[in-house]
Amino acid sequence: MAVKRVIPLRYGKQTLQVELSLENLLYVIKPGNFEETISEKEAILASLRTPVASLPLAERLHRGMKVVIVGDDLTRATPRERIFPVLLDELNRAGIPDRDITVLIGLGTHRYMTDEEIRRCFGAEVVDRVTVLNHEWQDPRCLTRIGFTPSGIPIEVNRLALEANFLMAVGSIVPHCYAGYGGGGKAIQPGICSWETTGKTHIMPMFKDLYLHIAGEIENEVRREIEMVAEAVGLRFIVNVVLDESGKIARVVAGDPVRAHRVGARAAKQIYEQKIPGLADIVIVSAYPADIDYWQGIKPLSYAQKGLRKGGISILVAPFPEGISPTHGELKKYATLPYQELKRRVAEGGFDDLVCAATLLLHARIMEHSREVICVSEGMSVEEKEALGFRHAASVEEALEMAFGLCGREAKVGIIDCGGDVVPCLSM
Repeated sequence: MAVKRVIPLRYGKQTLQVELSLENLLYVIKPGNFEETISEKEAILASLRTPVASLPLAERLHRGMKVVIVGDDLTRATPRERIFPVLLDELNRAGIPDRDITVLIGLGTHRYMTDEEIRRCFGAEVVDRVTVLNHEWQDPRCLTRIGFTPSGIPIEVNRLALEANFLMAVGSIVPHCYAGYGGGGKAIQPGICSWETTGKTHIMPMFKDLYLHIAGEIENEVRREIEMVAEAVGLRFIVNVVLDESGKIARVVAGDPVRAHRVGARAAKQIYEQKIPGLADIVIVSAYPADIDYWQGIKPLSYAQKGLRKGGISILVAPFPEGISPTHGELKKYATLPYQELKRRVAEGGFDDLVCAATLLLHARIMEHSREVICVSEGMSVEEKEALGFRHAASVEEALEMAFGLCGREAKVGIIDCGGDVVPCLSM
């Protein structure tokens, strides 16, 4: 009998068990850890007091300043409830009372968070101490245009950020399909910018057909454009964390929005970029923690293509309780259009929602690389899966049987756990 291995796979708050013959198993990857652990509170404080390329935070502030902190939303795993209390105490120590601090949630073009979600994500202490507001990107009255980047992208941003005496941001650094890595200036663009500004940056990879290539690249054109927007808006200080596989803070960087980010991104590469011995015929990828909807889930699916041979089978595993996307209906409508047709429509001005157009282009590239995508998700209906061009499976076991039927019983399988934070990299 073939020797089998049981591999745990995150599925929302649950863990699924995948049983696979060792003869078929090519690799299993997930986020890693640093050898040494840190005290989270001490590390956060140390980063604020010895930041990268910046004076200590307290020395950059004085009484009477109005401080705005951009924090990410529920689609990110950032432990806001553990970071913000330390940060608020340090601001108080510098002479900034809670009444002069506003937290602005960097939604980008995601749906607004409910009061209950805000309290759960930021913690009761933070919500009770300071004002926490959604970035209301759907209300033009909340936005102000301040100019253009050198490449001509309009800079439209939440006016609260412009009214601040000191603008800072809190977030986490993880791989990202458009920006290479999250964190840094990404809190501003797309975090608190307009639909148009975000769309124009997200569509940039189209011009050089870079979709599927940018994830894991620290330096890239989109990242530079994001940082130009953040600089124009006035981002002056960041606090970014790198999380290990258990969700604990493994590294903290603070200070200059560009130079501190690069320090953090280099640390993030050690945890999130995982070596594989070869390209698999079948890849099973858990979308966790990017699994609230397919709008987030497309990121892990796109990273997984780096571990899959062209023409292989992708198995996407995620609960997706909010389906395809609550705010971008065109994703479902046009998901089966081929890449070149989408490019033509974008070039001819056929999409008002360029953010969605960028996601459609990424989706089309995935569908070109994968012979089939089989989706295991209780939150996305069969009809929604078919609209995306996916095949439906009720379980991972069923999906594997379907994949072996397409590839043959000798097919090599790669498994990616917590795929929202993992980029496969071929060993040299």
